[in-house]
Amino acid sequence: MASTPVNITPEPRNALLFKEWLVSHGGSFHPGVRYSSCCLSQLDIVASSGLSIVASEAIEPDATIVSCPFSIIITPLLCKGALLPIFHNASMLERWTERQSIIVYICFHWIASPEIYDTLIHSPYLNTLPSPSQLRTTLHFTEEELDALRGTNMYGATLDRRQVWEAEWEQCRADLSAVNTEWGKEFTWCRFLTASTYLSSRAFPSTLLSSSSPSLVQRPDSYPVLIPGIDALNHARGQPVSWVITTPTSAQHGNTTSTSSSTSSISLVTHNASSPGAEIFNNYGAKPNSELLLGYGFTLPANPDDTIVLKIGGTRDITTTNNTTNAAAAAAAAHEVGREARGAAAVWGTIMDAVRTEEEEGDEETPEWQIILDSADMLRSMTKSLLARLPSPPTPTTGVPGPGEPDTLRGDVVEMIRHYVLGQREVLQGLLQYADDRETGGVAVARHEGIVIELDGDGDDDLSEVLGCHQND
Repeated sequence: MASTPVNITPEPRNALLFKEWLVSHGGSFHPGVRYSSCCLSQLDIVASSGLSIVASEAIEPDATIVSCPFSIIITPLLCKGALLPIFHNASMLERWTERQSIIVYICFHWIASPEIYDTLIHSPYLNTLPSPSQLRTTLHFTEEELDALRGTNMYGATLDRRQVWEAEWEQCRADLSAVNTEWGKEFTWCRFLTASTYLSSRAFPSTLLSSSSPSLVQRPDSYPVLIPGIDALNHARGQPVSWVITTPTSAQHGNTTSTSSSTSSISLVTHNASSPGAEIFNNYGAKPNSELLLGYGFTLPANPDDTIVLKIGGTRDITTTNNTTNAAAAAAAAHEVGREARGAAAVWGTIMDAVRTEEEEGDEETPEWQIILDSADMLRSMTKSLLARLPSPPTPTTGVPGPGEPDTLRGDVVEMIRHYVLGQREVLQGLLQYADDRETGGVAVARHEGIVIELDGDGDDDLSEVLGCHQND
């Protein structure tokens, strides 16, 4: 029995124009879905308002929601091919990274006239994306909002990313100015940042386009791509979805049809049924709030995938770091720990090795239980130090600030910071419990050897000062 369509607000004109453009290039949307303005604060996530995909009628399980032909996927190759007839400078394009090529291509839809340069074909798609004022990654925070993150990984990661992106922007701007002075002037930091944020928040790895096994797992040789239509669905953790690659010889899949079968396409299939009026979600994979906040501009409350990245230095030095780079050296020195001490075993092993090496420098052999207790004390004190550095989660402010008072922190930004900071705190508290459990294990090992250990309650001091040991006759 057919369902009754939901009475909802008219579909935005920019969305209608985009859907027409997508279909004209061989793509498709399920006839029972539509674009809708959304307020993400109602969806157990916090982010800027924008467009979402909702069901206008009941959608059955395993439905193909949207398909996009490979020919209009924004890849570095497509961007360089589109920009070459404009710049007539192949060497300049070759100097740019894959990211820079895509960003400049996006920006030129705003700098040059797509009516004149017919290789700039993505205006209908770009017109559906959030305006700069709606973007909420940390590079779009005010100084006061960013200052609320001092003491966290996110603060340093934001400054690092800004430095890298500004260097990329300056290189591109200098290259463009050498070709056309006006282009260099129009290639502003605001435009570069907006395009960069579109890329960080909406791009998929090129591995998703593999005809044999589409995957969200990045490889060293993968690069970011923007897939119009596919990226319109917001993220929901654990949402069962599939990506289906259809080649020109493949059979039609799902409910949608395409106006062209001469090119490969990628489709998003959702495996849950959707009721009329319900939002339909994609699944970006398991992502901690640190990644969501820095790259996407939203957070999840009590995110089960929250992690903190710890870098082990000397035997008494552990610091937090960010995992936003792919540097092999940084990855080798860092350990990612999740909630309930997931991944803490690697940190524990590193500390145990450091303590054992330090103890072996002495004249007497140190028993294993002593190494365990020393390691637990070290991990505890280090973790408490990291907890002490975390800022208190901010609270929303209201009203107009007076003279000399800081600007008001935006309410949605405050909520994102709270989600992130509370998650970091809870991960570290789990690591503290892990240290206590390891200490309990060390006491048990000592007891097995006939040694009774008496510990004080705080564990803040060095074990040599707080341990009372005697042999059990």
